[in-house]
Amino acid sequence: MPRLLLAALAAAASLLAASPSVAHAGTPCWQRVISDWTKDGEINGNYSPKCLRQAYNKAPEDLRDYSSILDDINAALIGPGSTKNGPNSSGGGSTATSGPGGKLSAKEAQRRAERAVPEAGKPGSIPDSSHTLPLPLLILAAVTLAALLAAASPPLIRRLRTRFPRARPAPQADQP
Repeated sequence: MPRLLLAALAAAASLLAASPSVAHAGTPCWQRVISDWTKDGEINGNYSPKCLRQAYNKAPEDLRDYSSILDDINAALIGPGSTKNGPNSSGGGSTATSGPGGKLSAKEAQRRAERAVPEAGKPGSIPDSSHTLPLPLLILAAVTLAALLAAASPPLIRRLRTRFPRARPAPQADQP
C-alpha cells in the first residue's frame, strides 16, 4: 500500500513539473506576451492590461523597429484582448467579444471601420479644399518675390532719378 501511494505521489509530482502552468510561473508575463506574438505575429492569449503595458515597454529594440509588435500590443490593450480574465489577472470579469475565440468577425470589423471613418477610400472622403495651393508654397513664392524686388530696387531707383530729377531751389545770393 505505501508503495502504491508513493508511486501515485511520484506520478503527480512529475505531472506538475511538466505542466505548462508551472513552466509559465517562472516566466514574467511580459515575456509570455512577446513569445506569444513571436509565434505567429498575433497575440492570441488573454493578458491583463498591466502585462501588456510591460510588454510594450520591454519589447526588444529590433522587434520595435522592424515589426508591428507595438501596434499589436496597442490593439490588444484597446480591443477585446485586454480582458480581466486572462492568465495574469486578479479579477473575474467577462468579455464582450464576438466570433470564435474572442476574435471579431470580418463583417463586424468592417462595420466598426465604416462607423469610425465613413466614406473611407471613396471620393466622398477627399476634402473639398484639396485643390488649393499649399501654404508653404505660397510663403516660398512671397519670399522669392520680396528677394527679387530687393535685388532689383537699386537699379530701378537710379533709373527713376535720372528720368525725373528733383527740382532744387535756385541758389540765392547773400544779401548784406
